[in-house]
Amino acid sequence: MLDFANASVLNCLYFSMLAAGLVFALGTLLLSSGGDADADGGDVDSDVDVDGGGDLRIFSPVSMATFMAVFGATGLIATIGFDVNARASLLIAGLVAAGASLGVAYIYGRVLVAMHGSTDLRQADMLGIDAMVITPIPLNGMGEVMFEVNSERITRPARSTDNSAIARGASVVIDQVTGVHVVVRPRQPATPVPSN
Repeated sequence: MLDFANASVLNCLYFSMLAAGLVFALGTLLLSSGGDADADGGDVDSDVDVDGGGDLRIFSPVSMATFMAVFGATGLIATIGFDVNARASLLIAGLVAAGASLGVAYIYGRVLVAMHGSTDLRQADMLGIDAMVITPIPLNGMGEVMFEVNSERITRPARSTDNSAIARGASVVIDQVTGVHVVVRPRQPATPVPSN
């Protein structure tokens, strides 16, 4: 009688984990947002993966939902389908669920990186690019510039090459990248070619 009670409690746990995992996955799918944008101020947040590696997020909603659903399903299959005892079914369900969630995290990360394109931002990609001052650069101080690399809008703290002030809205050229900030100079207007 005690073994039957333990088995039914364990099967209830497995069924609950399976149901919760499926509901969690469905909720994540329905409620996920597609990006960071602030419509009222016109700001767009841009996250750039500077080191170029894909993210393996084992505690992402997708990975957690996978763990829960696979743990429940494997536990039910082990206890009901193969009549495995409680301890062995917990071990089997835990190992299979851990492997499945790590696999989903790896594949999900790789698929998203492939779909999103490379966000590898190298310093060389920023040199010589035209930028616009969005926060004024004070005398001997730091401001902020916005520029575009690989069709992605990026903002960075900036200072001027000669430590002079540069007004908001001014067009500048990135001369140097030092860590997370850039060193800029005012863009020289194009000189007209004299006509003969």
